[in-house]
Amino acid sequence: MVKDIKSIEVEVAGEIWVNSEAYRNLLVLCDDFGSRFAGTEGERRAVDYLMGRLRDYGLENVAADPYTYTGWRRGPAKLELFEPIKRDLPAISLPLSPPGEVEGEIIDLGNGDPAEFKRREKEIGGKIVLCTSAPGPYGREVHRRTKYGYGVYMGARGFIFGNHNPGQLPATGSLRPAYRMAGEIPAVGVSWETVSFITRQMERGRVTARVRTEDMIMPKSTSWNVVGEIPGSTLRDRFIVVGAHFDGHDISQGAMDDASGACVVAEAARALAKFKGTFKRSLRFLLFSAEELGVTGSTCYVARHLEEMNRVDLMINCDGAGRAARHTFRVSGPPELVDTLQAVSKEVGYPMRVETTLSTASDHWPFYMQSVPTASLSSATEPAALLLGRGFGHTSADTVDKVDHRGLKEGALVLAQFLIRLADMEKISRRMTSEEISNHLERTGVAEELRIQKCWYQPGVSPLDQ
Repeated sequence: MVKDIKSIEVEVAGEIWVNSEAYRNLLVLCDDFGSRFAGTEGERRAVDYLMGRLRDYGLENVAADPYTYTGWRRGPAKLELFEPIKRDLPAISLPLSPPGEVEGEIIDLGNGDPAEFKRREKEIGGKIVLCTSAPGPYGREVHRRTKYGYGVYMGARGFIFGNHNPGQLPATGSLRPAYRMAGEIPAVGVSWETVSFITRQMERGRVTARVRTEDMIMPKSTSWNVVGEIPGSTLRDRFIVVGAHFDGHDISQGAMDDASGACVVAEAARALAKFKGTFKRSLRFLLFSAEELGVTGSTCYVARHLEEMNRVDLMINCDGAGRAARHTFRVSGPPELVDTLQAVSKEVGYPMRVETTLSTASDHWPFYMQSVPTASLSSATEPAALLLGRGFGHTSADTVDKVDHRGLKEGALVLAQFLIRLADMEKISRRMTSEEISNHLERTGVAEELRIQKCWYQPGVSPLDQ
């Protein structure tokens, strides 16, 4: 190396800490472009803007990498109660809900744990399923797409998804992976207060309702992931991929989820770009679109670049980085990567938790399924906030004012410090085999939930070929 690691680190840390570029980018993405939801004008403007930023920062091979997917545009939604009383209730369509109108009795399945679906399977056919976003037993989180999937599989006519946090905030979120399909039955999101009203009526007897959605499904839509690189030296043809999605949901600015993560990635790229050719490995920075439509942008990227995956030594996903101070790493696999990241944490003097968590619903997942070692960098929020689950995420309240400016700086600084060291390692981690991954997913029950979500594909095979 031309410079030793410590001198580079000092220069990079100073550049990030005295600069407000990440926050300025956050304001542009959120205030100027809005949600950046897939298929909107704001998304197209964000792609152009982010490409321009990466070029200005000095990255190479900057491009907008296109792909096709099943697009969706929101229309009016209506939820009408017929009995025991007549009432129109506020509701919004859930992304990838098909247009349609269904009537039926509402069945309350609580937090929608799969065990509850299976226990009451014979009751579900022909009814409208009601679930909330509340965690399951022992804090286990069941993804919304799993709850919807079981409802469809068991013959439900419609689906109502309720926020488990108060505040008159209907929760949104996609129903299927847009790289494959749209939803099969109409689905709406409602607030916790609306859920409470419905369940109170159930104490009086049978509750029937009509769900109506007027959304538009748009097959063969086009979107783009933004990519830029900092070339390495002796291991130039090997990469660390660093990513975050820049899209949010169409009902909000998507500032915490995940403009903040995209700005952290761009800021780390800016600070490290002047050292191109210094580190052994190349660094590839990816800003994904359509993550909020079933992890579609990154899945399509991996499918388009499948032959390159054996040259990716590590993928760091920054979904949730920068929204608050204090950061943590969550390792999907292999488990040995935990020791590597803990050693780097000790070396840079940044105490942080490094743990194993097998999350399937973000942009690291398609890389993991191709045997790429993966970890996610996210903000470690205060313990009280963890009780809220997503909190303001996936609601209209996910706005710029919720993001901690210091968190953006700290996230970019921690990410850059780790990249400086990881890019220069001779070997970062072993790769799990496709068989090892498949066995693990089957044993833990994750494969079953992915199948019910229509997200399952065999490890090591293109997700678009199955």
